[in-house]
Formats: sequence, C-alpha cells, structure tokens
Amino acid sequence: MRKALFGIAAAAAVCLAAPSLAADTIEQQVSARVYSVTSMKPDSVRPAPIKGLWEVVVNRRVFYVDEKVTHLLVGRIFDAATETDLTAARIEELSRIHWKDLPLDDAIKVVYGKGERKVVVFTDARCTYCQMLEKNLREAGNVTVYNFLYPILNSRDVARNIVCAKNPAKALQDHMLNGTEPPPAKCDDSVLDRNLALGQKYEITGTPLIVFANGARVTGALPSEQLNRGLNMK
Repeated sequence: MRKALFGIAAAAAVCLAAPSLAADTIEQQVSARVYSVTSMKPDSVRPAPIKGLWEVVVNRRVFYVDEKVTHLLVGRIFDAATETDLTAARIEELSRIHWKDLPLDDAIKVVYGKGERKVVVFTDARCTYCQMLEKNLREAGNVTVYNFLYPILNSRDVARNIVCAKNPAKALQDHMLNGTEPPPAKCDDSVLDRNLALGQKYEITGTPLIVFANGARVTGALPSEQLNRGLNMK
C-alpha cells in the first residue's frame, strides 16, 4: 500500500473499508482509521483546504482522506482563484529544517564580512557545485556559514583531513575556494558520522543543501542574487 500510495503522480481515489473507532477528537479518529486501513501511522491530521476532506501527513508526504477513510486521494489541491498550489506550499512548510534542532557545534563556521546573515550548508568536499556555492557565498558577503561536511561522494578522507586540521575553517576555505588539498591529519572524526546521520534524518540525498535562517531548504549552487534573497528572508 505504501509503495502504491506514493508512486501515484496524479490524484486518484481508492475505495477502502474502515471500522468504526472511538476517539477523543475527529483528528484522532481519522488518524486511527488511516493506520487501520494502510498500516501507516500519520504524523499529523488536520482539516484539508476542501471541506469534508482531511490532510494526512506521513514522513512529510501529504495525502487526503474523507472522515471515514473510505476514500484516499493522492494529488495536489490548487486555489482556483489564485492558482496557488496549496499542497506544494504545505510540503515546503513540512520540509523546513528548524535551526534549533541542528547541532551547530558540529558545523565548521566560516564568516564572510561582518557575518550578520546566517545560513547552514550541507556540503561535500568533492562536490563541484559545493565549491561553486562557497564562491557565491563569499561573493554575497556579510554571512556566517555553518558547514556540515557531508561525505557522500567517496570523500571521507579529505573530509577527515579538513575536520582534523588545526584550523578547519581555513582548511575548508582553502580546499573549496582554491582547490588546495588539506594535508593528511588524524583525529576523532566521528563528527562526520553524526553529520551523515543528521542528513539521513532530513532525507538529504544531494549536495549542496542550503538551509536559510527561516528553515527553508534549497538544493543546488544558487547564484549570488538568489542567495541574497534567501539570506535576507526572515
């Protein structure tokens, strides 16, 4: 059921049977029925933009059901007047990464200019686009960058040499901006394992991954103009 549900690209309806359940609230009833029918435990249930439907979230994926969970809808809901994709907006909201949940002490902090603006980047030392992003961040200026080294491109050795350097921030900048290979170094590099676990938690499968101060996440080497827009968002 789980593979079938999230493999559908367009809206679809499936007739399902659900037992009558007692719960304290309608949301709890709907959640229990969803679990009973699909074996998926909802992270949240709330009224959908369409009256009579309920929004169900499972692992940041969104679908819709009626109150009795006799029908299940997979697809997008648009505002007819504005043509706004309400489902996409909700998915974006659910995908935000809250800074309070990030272990910033595990990041390598690089400051450009006054560093008044702040951004988190999941970066790989062997990623060409990550190197481009670092140059764009330097060009944007007035930013503090919290770099989580995320070695997913057979880059564990160079990542270890960076985090174990006497000055990890300088080693990272020298490598990303100038292509200078950090000299071999040894230390407790378990921070890299923590970074990998953190990225897996947030389903980060590619680098660079940018997290702006408001929690919005964007993948790719954004040019300076787009970076500035994101960095200035509150």
